[in-house]
Amino acid sequence: MARGDTPVIVGGIDYGSSRVAIVVPPCGVFLDVQLVPGDDFGALDVISETVWNTVIQTGVGVVALEASILGMSRNVRTARSLARMEGAIAVAARQAGATVVSAEPATWKKAVIGIGNADKRAISDWLHHHHPTWHQQCHTQDLIDATCLAIYAQETLAG
Repeated sequence: MARGDTPVIVGGIDYGSSRVAIVVPPCGVFLDVQLVPGDDFGALDVISETVWNTVIQTGVGVVALEASILGMSRNVRTARSLARMEGAIAVAARQAGATVVSAEPATWKKAVIGIGNADKRAISDWLHHHHPTWHQQCHTQDLIDATCLAIYAQETLAG
């Protein structure tokens, strides 16, 4: 959980092609960034800058990033958009000094919730029960998922 004597601050990021949820629970950061459609590379700039600034300002050492499920989409544009988003987020977090942990959805759900195929309701209920204060800060399912990703990273570090 700690590098030396300093606890590692963890964050979680859940994303789609038009939005990104960035959460650093111990620092009270719960950002839900909606992107303006049309300018794909401009959106990547916005997300990269937001991720970089968040990591720098909070001192995040580890970011858990949900791995995109590219096989689920038969739409090549969607798959490309998600891959670009994932890459931009990972590079920005790493350039700001964080370690990036890629978490498959079934893996983080199993580790945190206890059910690898947990649905949105089960994830929300779990967070509400175990971390009600953080759950109150999550106004979207994306923020709930990003919070659980941060918990996953924390638990992974704790071993």
